[in-house]
Amino acid sequence: MGPFGILIVGHGSPRAEANAAFTSLVERVAARLDGVMVRSAFFSLARPNIRDQVSQFATCGIRRVVLMPYFLYSGQHVRSDIPAQLSECRASFPQMEFEVLPTFQDEPLLEDLVVERLTPFVATGASTPSDPRAIERQSMAIIERRLGRGLDPASQAIVRRVVHATADFSFAQTMRIHPEAVERGVEALRAGKPIICDVRMLRAGITKVGVDVLCAMGDPVVAEHARTTGSTRAAAAMELLIPHLSGAIVAIGNAPTALFKVLEIAAKGGPRPALVVGLPVGFVGARESKQALLESDLCYVTNVGPRGGSPAAAAAVNALALLEKERSPSCPSGPQER
Repeated sequence: MGPFGILIVGHGSPRAEANAAFTSLVERVAARLDGVMVRSAFFSLARPNIRDQVSQFATCGIRRVVLMPYFLYSGQHVRSDIPAQLSECRASFPQMEFEVLPTFQDEPLLEDLVVERLTPFVATGASTPSDPRAIERQSMAIIERRLGRGLDPASQAIVRRVVHATADFSFAQTMRIHPEAVERGVEALRAGKPIICDVRMLRAGITKVGVDVLCAMGDPVVAEHARTTGSTRAAAAMELLIPHLSGAIVAIGNAPTALFKVLEIAAKGGPRPALVVGLPVGFVGARESKQALLESDLCYVTNVGPRGGSPAAAAAVNALALLEKERSPSCPSGPQER
């Protein structure tokens, strides 16, 4: 495929300061997307235009360009004018491949931003309920209205719990759930398999299961093994728990190195967990470890990007536990909480 570049296209303005503000935005985005060439272009009224930047990409050996229209809506420019300019670029640079991303028209996060800006001016007058169950019911009702019905009910239950635990609706767009994740997770819980955690905070947050929840981070053997091997304690803890991995649920809410270690163990022919809930958080390794999980042959519940954390991972496991209880013949009345 070769190297690729990202071209962010704004409309362009006769006002130099407006164009400078857009260019500055793209430069800040480029600084956060390390390892890829990101450039700005203007559709009209200013330079560089699309062809200018495509020519620069070609000079740099770029063979694939991802073009993102920085437009709110998919109007005439996006539907007709920009594609026409790209057709000219394809004719002039036949060696290059172009992909056009959608506008922000259907972006839920933009809706969130508008609501957050306006919420301080809205006096609801509603009182906060004092009953914890009523608070949870009200929270879930808000989440249901926002999420809609984009997933199967079981996967939706996991996403709903993660959003509830984090108050972050971006998980609704970034979560990735293996088609067999719920079934394998429920079967593991039903079989009494343990849940293996990377950190104690995550273990404390898993409150709705009736199986062992294991975390070796506090074991002195782990600290010594990490010191002698030069690994992290989280990775060393996963090694110590190898005898418990087969058929278990592994939950990672903090340490990308723990997730990488689980993947390494499985890739080398070691014991394989029934399900990996891989939701490490951070700017170094978290995104990469989740991508590695997605590309592995393990069953997963994960997301893309740096967001994650122990609350998110615990919520996903708790959702599986509630689904297991809901499906249990001994609980015909629905999910029960411990």
